[in-house]
Amino acid sequence: MVVVKASADKLGSARATASGRTGMTTSLSLYVHIPFCAARCPYCDFATAPATSALRARYLDALATEIRREGVALDRPSVRTLYIGGGTPSLLEPDEIAPLAEALRASFDLGLEEATVEANPATLDRARLDAWHALGVTRVSLGAQSLQADGLRALGRTHQPEDTAVAVDAIRSLGLAVSLDLIFGWPGQTADAWRADLGGAIALRPDHLSCYPLELVLEPEEAVANWPNPGWEGVRRWRTAAAAAQADDEGMARLYRIAERTLAAAGYRHYEIANWSRPGSECLHNLVYWRNAEWLGVGAGAHSHLGGLRSRRPGSLIAYLAAIADEEPRIPDPGTDDESDTAMLALRLDEGLDLDGYARRFGTRAAQRTRVALVSPIAHGLVRLNGDVARLTPRGRLLASEVFVHLLRDDDVATRTRALAAT
Repeated sequence: MVVVKASADKLGSARATASGRTGMTTSLSLYVHIPFCAARCPYCDFATAPATSALRARYLDALATEIRREGVALDRPSVRTLYIGGGTPSLLEPDEIAPLAEALRASFDLGLEEATVEANPATLDRARLDAWHALGVTRVSLGAQSLQADGLRALGRTHQPEDTAVAVDAIRSLGLAVSLDLIFGWPGQTADAWRADLGGAIALRPDHLSCYPLELVLEPEEAVANWPNPGWEGVRRWRTAAAAAQADDEGMARLYRIAERTLAAAGYRHYEIANWSRPGSECLHNLVYWRNAEWLGVGAGAHSHLGGLRSRRPGSLIAYLAAIADEEPRIPDPGTDDESDTAMLALRLDEGLDLDGYARRFGTRAAQRTRVALVSPIAHGLVRLNGDVARLTPRGRLLASEVFVHLLRDDDVATRTRALAAT
């Protein structure tokens, strides 16, 4: 079973320049990466770094510099959605949040419809929440991962089960929306334990829920350089042991179906492979990714999609600081294929892939090529075609990668699927 993370009609046109920058005339979405964490979660393969890093102040200064440069290069575009992720952005002190907010306001027209900050349940206090609220944050994504002591221990988390409810109350006291992240398939997890996590989450009445399978990548990521000993080798040993204690594919599929049934009964809409929401509470920022629209990512390891081109910043703090100091352009992704990416990402959503709109965006030849590519998944019951709209079936959501492979136009299936999962 493959249910990959996350994370289109273009929000604005962009023109690529020889330097790799773009000129924007309308709006885009903005992702800001704060890599710092109190401890390293052994399953995480995002760009993270110790909160106590000697490079922390230098990183935040470089981040503000990058923000200002991009604001100038993109002609101070309007930002429709803002997502501050990590890492653990909620670790920032109010006096660190304030200059970040100043740089954002000076560089972009923050006409925000939605602004999200990620948080660890144990690192929220009123002063930090007030600072994020003053920036314009409208929702908080809490990395609960599990609501049980056994689950938190199995995942190497540092907070306690009761911290999540306390954090939810604090967030709601400011009138902000709440999103909860849960992980299923942790070592030793039973179906009853997963039902208990879902039930506990529903009892907190979040506006939005993300349920991700525990994915254990056994290749070192670039951000490994940010962490001291035992470094990658310790992480690799943990992931190898955890994989041996995980449910098999059939067991993971059963846990996923439990989530589908339980959350549907509680009134949540399953609007994306790994995401559920109350009606009207879908994550607008992540919808930009899944619709393959325009976004700028700033900070270590951050990805961008501008002018049909994907690019990124290095995940190593030292490499990132050097890139900003030397005014280096973002690192281009030579494997970008906007046609394939758009089709795969659209199929993640319950709204599906509108082949008529796809033809308007990429031309009739591309649309016909995609229709042909979907013939086999349709025949095997993984995709259903209603008029011009293709959608994954319930079985197709479990086997999404087997559908996506038909839509790729290159041989690097694993790398491309993983790149899309990272968005």
